[in-house]
Amino acid sequence: MSESTIACLLVTRLPVKAERQRYPSLLGKPLVIVERRGPHGRVLECSPEAQGVRAGMSLAKALVRCPEAVVLAEDREFYEDVFGRMEDALAMRYPMVEKGELGCLYAGLDGIAPLYGNETRLIASLLQSVPPVFEPRVGVASGRFPAYVAAATSRPGRAVKAPPDTAEFLSSHSIELLPVSHESKCRLWQAGVHTLGRLAAMTVSEAQARLGAEGRFAWELSCGIDPSPMPDLSRAAA
Repeated sequence: MSESTIACLLVTRLPVKAERQRYPSLLGKPLVIVERRGPHGRVLECSPEAQGVRAGMSLAKALVRCPEAVVLAEDREFYEDVFGRMEDALAMRYPMVEKGELGCLYAGLDGIAPLYGNETRLIASLLQSVPPVFEPRVGVASGRFPAYVAAATSRPGRAVKAPPDTAEFLSSHSIELLPVSHESKCRLWQAGVHTLGRLAAMTVSEAQARLGAEGRFAWELSCGIDPSPMPDLSRAAA
């Protein structure tokens, strides 16, 4: 492994998969999980069968688009418990693991490959740390965001390793992958900025003018500049 290598282990739609593990009768049905926060229900997550529905949408709008959907109130404690067990399983294999958003884990890989024989076995071990029913994906790169993008764009049960030219790797991917607010993404879409490469082609001043406080952060990520720290393996050894 090269220096400063990080892996992202990603389980997409974790609440949906957790609920289907708990209630197998939900398999194959359009499922919409609604947030408990606030006076008006908003969609936390939905299954692929709930066509036209997306996270953040109001429940009323979701039911107009998919009237046959099964609606469940979120069980955040249950999802966090499922996620915590995934974290524990990964931590048994790797000395330094850190949580991202629900369903997203990061592991520092520096110096770990020799323990597994080769990189292929190392990546296989990452995928095997989560039950196959959750369809884990793995991305490997030199930073958190490119590792996340690699994982998010891989197929279930597979891994993608980003090439050394991080900016080039990111350029064709959608701005939807950016960890910024829905409002910022909408502003970019309205400006015709649909890919990370198009955002990177702007100046940082232009990005800040359009997105305000999130402008520099989004622009840096699109350029392959990831300011977030790597998991510190030295702390694990201390």
